[in-house]
Amino acid sequence: MPKTITVFGATGHQGGAVARALARDPANFVVRGITRDVQQDVKIDDLKNSGVTVLQCDLDNVNSIKMALNDSDGCFVVTYTDFNEPDCIEKEKRRGKNIADACALAKIPHVVYSTQLHTTRVKGIEVRHLVAKAEIEDYFKSIGLPLTCFLVPCYYENFYDFLKPRRVQGNNCVLEIPMGETPLDLISVEDIGEVARTVFCNTPSYLDKTLSLCGEKITIREIAAELTRALPPMLFKDKPITVNDYKKLGQPWSVDFGNMFEFFVRKDQRYQLQHTQEIHPGVQSFRDWAQRNARRLADSFSKI
Repeated sequence: MPKTITVFGATGHQGGAVARALARDPANFVVRGITRDVQQDVKIDDLKNSGVTVLQCDLDNVNSIKMALNDSDGCFVVTYTDFNEPDCIEKEKRRGKNIADACALAKIPHVVYSTQLHTTRVKGIEVRHLVAKAEIEDYFKSIGLPLTCFLVPCYYENFYDFLKPRRVQGNNCVLEIPMGETPLDLISVEDIGEVARTVFCNTPSYLDKTLSLCGEKITIREIAAELTRALPPMLFKDKPITVNDYKKLGQPWSVDFGNMFEFFVRKDQRYQLQHTQEIHPGVQSFRDWAQRNARRLADSFSKI
């Protein structure tokens, strides 16, 4: 019988990729995607068209979550930080712990959680959205859930949002990411989905383990060169920017993301490319991903 897997965060980059990857394997999986609003938008239709059953769930209510988990053989959990909300961190941690409590009540036999390093403990740098996920992981472990953790870097898909370049003139664009010459670890969410499929197919091999995932370690200058290669006649360059200047960009997330990049520069990144390739040999390089998604990237960048 196929396993029933419930995916939280199914309308986001990572959760959506996991839900779709599992749904492409109907012999092994029945997939439920959890959202707070089934009327949300085109993302819901995309999930349904991929074979995912979409359920509405109140993440502030443990019983509502438990009902959504009914008869599940496993679940994938990724939590979301909405920087537009003043209490975003408290809300994220509360909802993450609610999911954990519901998993315990429903006796879910395998929980996969997308975590992060606790930057304050490791380097004394406060990156609130990463710390929140690390503390939710602590809670998952404290109540004894059968757990696998994914430690994930930034996504290639973040170039559609917060890593998006800025157009300066004509076809000339700049990347303003304060990494200097330090490589940035990245991965496609599609590959996270494939890793999740492997993990859920082989639960005993992955319980009580943390998988550190990576698709490529690449500098901002190299990223600019790959985007230029994939998207002619557009030209991309790395425009050096300091962490302090990045923090002043005026977005709700600017300070936290600036601190995140500082952490990445100061801390040897634990994301493991070779281990990811062993689990999923088809993991994409940034060049492969940019070439495959050139049309969508061009459409996105034409609006900047």
